[in-house]
Amino acid sequence: MSQTIGFLGAGRMASAMIIRSLEQGYRVQVWNRSPGKTEPLVALGAIACATPADAVSNVDIVISFMADDTGSEAVWLGDNGALAAMKPGTLAVECSTLSHGFVLNLAAKITAAGYDYIDAPVTGVPADIQAGNTVFLIGADETVLDRARPFMNAVGKRIVHFGPIGSGTIYKLMHNLLGAVHIAAAAELVAVAQKAGLDGDVVAETFATGANASMSGKMTMPGMISGNHHEGIHFTTGLRAKDAAYAMQLVTDMNMSLPVSQAASDAFKKATADGLGDLAQSAVIETVKKNK
Repeated sequence: MSQTIGFLGAGRMASAMIIRSLEQGYRVQVWNRSPGKTEPLVALGAIACATPADAVSNVDIVISFMADDTGSEAVWLGDNGALAAMKPGTLAVECSTLSHGFVLNLAAKITAAGYDYIDAPVTGVPADIQAGNTVFLIGADETVLDRARPFMNAVGKRIVHFGPIGSGTIYKLMHNLLGAVHIAAAAELVAVAQKAGLDGDVVAETFATGANASMSGKMTMPGMISGNHHEGIHFTTGLRAKDAAYAMQLVTDMNMSLPVSQAASDAFKKATADGLGDLAQSAVIETVKKNK
């Protein structure tokens, strides 16, 4: 019999995984703060739920995709939250990119209530997730992870087990921080090239085939050159700023200093403060251009 998966959240990444889960034959129950986002998923066979508690009723696995610590805390531990409504044996899987300290605290509360918890942030853009190319970055006991492997193998491409709870989040935060560095540096390259009058298409093509090309840079450079930060958004400036800030908090907690990463984090923080948070990550170039 096919398992039932309860999804907390129906944003870009969650929706992509829900579609993939439905295609693989799983039954899906989903809650989202904005109910309208669940309508396309219902049309594909998902069951929309009124509360997080409803979404996890009688499911085998709970998958959470929240924007930040506050959202995750609300869906797991808040009024009508998931933790109070899960049946015994339900597996709790947190796929959100959250702060390391929060993940450890959340895991402690969920395991204290008698449930197995997996720290499982993911990499990939929504199109990758829907195509089954998700990479799960895992922090969990091996025996707990084994319970989730059938589902993860069905909807994803790779499972990387880094160690105990929290270790998946450590890698994901540093991975996303590196992305912030790449994008901020690419924005500086484009800003200088544009001010010097270089042809944007030539700049983008040369960068994409050069030794310093990165996926993050290549993905965001077209928007930097065109100035169009409103279309095709799969990750926003504000979310990048949030992830970078969580990563820098981890660095501080480890009594380390990363000046290059800090500069990139500050660039995205400033861009968000400048009102660009809901736009594509390429919008950070607008703040770079204003800096003197």
